[in-house]
Amino acid sequence: MTLQLVEYEINKVPLYAHFFKTLIIGFMITFLSSCTEVQKSEPTIYLIPEGYIGSLYIVFNAPNGEPPKYEGDSRVYDIPPSGVLVTQMDANEGWSESSEIKYFSVSQSGKRAPISTVSEDTPDNTRAIYSGGLGEAGPIFGCTVINKKFTIGTKSQRTDLHKLLTIFEAIKVKNIDKKLFEGMC
Repeated sequence: MTLQLVEYEINKVPLYAHFFKTLIIGFMITFLSSCTEVQKSEPTIYLIPEGYIGSLYIVFNAPNGEPPKYEGDSRVYDIPPSGVLVTQMDANEGWSESSEIKYFSVSQSGKRAPISTVSEDTPDNTRAIYSGGLGEAGPIFGCTVINKKFTIGTKSQRTDLHKLLTIFEAIKVKNIDKKLFEGMC
């Protein structure tokens, strides 16, 4: 019996050893999590043709696409009348505050009017933008492309399947120039 008691006392770990072990593991987790911090995206301005209704696409990383545009520190995506912008810019991944993302309807004369984003409080008859996420699509002219999709219009227009085109349909219907996609893959 005394031999078992002696073995028990030898194998028993003091309480302070558990504390230090927990403390070291906590420091390691904190250090490693600081290495995987999510980057912040650049502020963004989206310029959308006045009266445009339906699907909008931005295709990123196209060497022959539109060159980068900035206003101050904000990226500017000037969506053409086709609703498909092919740009040289990267996808601007990361987190952002909603106040740093602005949508404008742009008239023929260049006058800008703010466009609100869809929320629970958006009236059904209000023209608003529903912002989608980043995605990949392909093959488009032989390449897989990174793109961002939006939908703009009133509630019934944003859900009208005749106005909502896939990126493949938009490129075909809007007759987007194949040359913009050269060199992407």
